[in-house]
Amino acid sequence: MFEIDTVIVWLQQNPEWVAYALFIAAFIESFAIIGIFIPGVVFLALISGMAASADIHLIKVLIIVFTASSMADLLSFFIGLKFSKRIDKIWPFIQNPDWLRKGRDFFKTYGVFGIILAKFIGPIRPLMPLTAGSLNMKFRSFLPVELFASLIWAPLYSLPGYFAGKAVFADINNFFLLLSILIAVVFTILLYMKLIKKSY
Repeated sequence: MFEIDTVIVWLQQNPEWVAYALFIAAFIESFAIIGIFIPGVVFLALISGMAASADIHLIKVLIIVFTASSMADLLSFFIGLKFSKRIDKIWPFIQNPDWLRKGRDFFKTYGVFGIILAKFIGPIRPLMPLTAGSLNMKFRSFLPVELFASLIWAPLYSLPGYFAGKAVFADINNFFLLLSILIAVVFTILLYMKLIKKSY
């Protein structure tokens, strides 16, 4: 069983592994299927805060998160492309056919722009690159859209946690301001996700 608390405690004792954990968290959150089962967003926010406390530079954090997310999406796309003709018969889709149906419906509704939208919707995020690949979307069309989506997603999902962590170790008075900003950002994301989810 995956326990976030255990991982966080271990990372506090082994800060040299924080950068690797940051990569893994961003990869898991974006990779096909795994992102549905493991709460990567929470994990990513916590480790981003730990990265700040470990004095990992902000630019390095953004590069790590962007790279991990892009790699996960690209791998998911190629898996979808490889198994496009029989992906419905592969676990876990054979047991959860609604996942692919929802992904395909979302893609058909929003088209290429749906890849960007899906990046910010938890249940769809790990499915969209896989779906695009399974529908034989051309890679030259997928790549720039995916890179743009990850470029936006990386700071939006890592900066709040990073700055909150920085504030804890820098100036406690700034912490409450940054915490308020973090809450506002999370609320906005959740509201946006709810509105988009209703639309499909």
